[in-house]
Amino acid sequence: MALYGYTIGEDRDGNASNGKQLDVYRFLIPSGPGGSITPTRVGTVNLPATATTADLEGLGTNPITGRVGAVNEARVTGSTTPIDPTVTVVNNVDQPFAPATTSPTRTPSDLRRFGFESGADFNRSALYNISGNPNPANGPIGSSLYKITTATPGTLSLVDTFGPATTAAQRQGTQPTNSQFADGLAIDNLNPGNTRALASDFRTNDRDGNQLYKVDLLTGQLSAPIALRTPSGQALNLNLDSGLSFTNSGSQRLIGWVETGAVYEITGYQDELAASGLGLGSATGTNGAGFATATLLGNVNLPNAVSGVVDYEGFTIVNE
Repeated sequence: MALYGYTIGEDRDGNASNGKQLDVYRFLIPSGPGGSITPTRVGTVNLPATATTADLEGLGTNPITGRVGAVNEARVTGSTTPIDPTVTVVNNVDQPFAPATTSPTRTPSDLRRFGFESGADFNRSALYNISGNPNPANGPIGSSLYKITTATPGTLSLVDTFGPATTAAQRQGTQPTNSQFADGLAIDNLNPGNTRALASDFRTNDRDGNQLYKVDLLTGQLSAPIALRTPSGQALNLNLDSGLSFTNSGSQRLIGWVETGAVYEITGYQDELAASGLGLGSATGTNGAGFATATLLGNVNLPNAVSGVVDYEGFTIVNE
């Protein structure tokens, strides 16, 4: 058995008339810092030209089936058009590649997801999607958590049972439920409970640096920020879309991802997860309260990634 990372690119050629071709790649997760990582393309998801929110930015591994599923972004980045009503879930994009699409039913029917960037992961009963906006030029900064049941086609609902009652603007996706932005999601399916989760933010244009948040899957609330530092103690200072995944096998690891193909291992988060509820660990923990360390493991050589011509935003890990 080996740990493989999966990622999926944006539309390969940008030609709207011939539909959307989204290539899926697989690569070995390094055991430590190394350098260049060579990926293998496992297949291509073909979506119609009419799929306006075709980017499959949320990628997660179902712990029951071991298969990878993806959910599309909520809205095209920078778009000023009305929020697209279509939620697309594409399953089985791992090896062996056999994608099948479903369109979950919104509950209630006027529900719309907030934001432009998206992350996802499974616990044993559902696919969770965190969706947010990091750029004040595009509207309010923040994020919201959504739950997609694993039935076919399933239902999509907003997870928001903390603080004030959900407003119409939050339900219809024009305002976030959390004021903090996050676009990567990792759920711990190794330890009992299946409700320990973290979200990632590797953006600086939301004006608060690179961070992790604890996520309450029952209420949709994010914790106070857990600042990400380099091994030398400096603030991690990226401005890129992120993915996040637990290994969920053996000696558990937390792996971060950015859209250009850089892979990070995150340590020190254990102190924070041990704190009760959404509180942060004590100041005497390994990294001190509210801090974790991100170590660069290497860069995956994905086509047109470094140039930014194609972004690879979704990320998950499979033990194969």
